[in-house]
Amino acid sequence: MTVVCLPQGNCAGVERRGGGPAPVRLLRAAGVRVAAGSGALRDVANPVGRGDPLEAAYLLASQGGMRASDAYGTVSSAAREAMGLPEVRVEAGFPAELVAVRGERIAGVLSLAYSRVVIHRGRVVARTSAVREYCDSAAAVALGLPRQGRG
Repeated sequence: MTVVCLPQGNCAGVERRGGGPAPVRLLRAAGVRVAAGSGALRDVANPVGRGDPLEAAYLLASQGGMRASDAYGTVSSAAREAMGLPEVRVEAGFPAELVAVRGERIAGVLSLAYSRVVIHRGRVVARTSAVREYCDSAAAVALGLPRQGRG
């Protein structure tokens, strides 16, 4: 059995009334496979929803007490399995299904997943780019931090 939760709808974060642990922790402790999604796109349950699975994984890790790799697994392989989609393998002969995000480890990716490229069936279907600027401080200059050009 797989239970699909919506972390933006609080399936993972805040302790429930009565002092018990959040539902996702209870389910995982009982051996239930948990998948997560981010289907709330500005609806009643989540009026500011962005439909971002990496945000869902971030919330599971930051508020649900899950390891970052487990949280990512809920929105990737567990979610694909729950939807009946085949496993994705990044190797020759398999269709490219991936999200490319800058970062060295999954925890860094979840905390800084602003810029990304989404590839579906071998084609780029979405590209998001973000620029982080730092003020003109001595530390920023000494570190050689990037600056967005001013035109």
